[in-house]
Amino acid sequence: MMENPLQAPHSGGSSCKGLVFTASFLSCWIQLTSAQSASVRVVPNPPYGTVGSSVILDILGSSKQLTSYLWFRNTVESPSPVVSFYNASSGEQKTEESRMEVFSNGSLFIADLTLGDTGDYIVLLLNPKSIPIRMAQGQLAVYETASRPTISASRTNFMENSTLVFTCNTKHEGMNILWFFNNAVLPLNERKNMSENNRTLTIKNMRREDAGSYQCEVWNPISASKSDPLTLTVNYGPDNVMFSPTPVRDEIQAILNNPLILVCQAESYPPAQYGWRVNGTVNANFSSNTYAINNVSWEDSGKYTCLAWNNITNITVSKDVTIRVVVDKYPGRGNGSSFSGGAMIGTVIGLAVGVTLIVTFIYFLFFRKTGRASKHHLSKKNHSASKHGDDTGLYENTVCLKGSAKSGQGLDSSPAFPEVPSESAYQATAPSRPAAAAGPSRAAPAAATTTRSYGLRRCCVPSQP
Repeated sequence: MMENPLQAPHSGGSSCKGLVFTASFLSCWIQLTSAQSASVRVVPNPPYGTVGSSVILDILGSSKQLTSYLWFRNTVESPSPVVSFYNASSGEQKTEESRMEVFSNGSLFIADLTLGDTGDYIVLLLNPKSIPIRMAQGQLAVYETASRPTISASRTNFMENSTLVFTCNTKHEGMNILWFFNNAVLPLNERKNMSENNRTLTIKNMRREDAGSYQCEVWNPISASKSDPLTLTVNYGPDNVMFSPTPVRDEIQAILNNPLILVCQAESYPPAQYGWRVNGTVNANFSSNTYAINNVSWEDSGKYTCLAWNNITNITVSKDVTIRVVVDKYPGRGNGSSFSGGAMIGTVIGLAVGVTLIVTFIYFLFFRKTGRASKHHLSKKNHSASKHGDDTGLYENTVCLKGSAKSGQGLDSSPAFPEVPSESAYQATAPSRPAAAAGPSRAAPAAATTTRSYGLRRCCVPSQP
């Protein structure tokens, strides 16, 4: 059986001889490193150690029956004294500290962990009947439970464009540090950077959007803790002065005898204080950002100046607007009317155009309808006239004669009458003439014809358009 390497083989357990034996044993083991097995390894359970708790270093991958286990701490290149030895056949074990124990399967139990227990652990699997000696190795990491950090700054009330330095204070060494802004992880940029260990946060050229809540968090694989929030205030302004209602070319129109409420607003922290000047004269009656006129008069026209100042930044700004009083072009519409003057004019023009289009459309339909009817009636009459051999114009003129005989119809069909020229149309209305009378007997009918022609002119001329 192999001797306990923690005890000297002779001379009553001399520590000097024990160390010599340990060194000799390690020297032999170093020469056998080629016999290591990658399949056998040391695994901590749980994976991470916590200060004050315990851990078991298990040997995984070994199925052979072994006689002894010898545990070392740290690597072979820089070996520490043996921490524990266990003889499986006799159940005998020797440990460096009472808080350590080797189980029958070779696993090493360590209680009351400290940060000093962090390191590499090596176990030699000893079997006199089996050469070479086998070895397993693993790493143990021990962490503290994170306690709440604190965050500090030189001050918490800053001016815009100044520089701020935050510090995360923690009693833990080697903890990871993470920064938060308004409960979200703080993004870094060219203005925001941290020190090498993230313990210090620097913000250069501070802007108004940097105002808010800042926190730092310390964490490790087993725990995390976040500081209480620290609220940062950034003082700025006043700037970006604006009026309501919105001026057009720096001018606002006020309707005569109507109310006017003029509002001035500036970006500022803390909120700006306000004053007003009217045509260069300070109006002490208005000390807020609102200037109200209940009933606008002609005297209210002029230049209105809004003054805004911040007592912390010591900045004062001003902005002018011109009020022009005008007469209401549409009286009675009220302040709540949704139509402006231009909108009402456009509406009237639109209605006029719409009515014109409707009238034109109706007239077009009526004209087409009456025109078609007239053409149809005239075509029917021409067809009837051509059927009886009448002259249409002559027939119509004949109707105008009061009490005249209708015997004029069909004169053109009489063989006793030659064709009458167009200029003698009225003569054709005379009664049937006797057959070719000689000499003087023709004169009388001619005179009668002339008289009848004259009578026709008197009857028909007034009916002309």
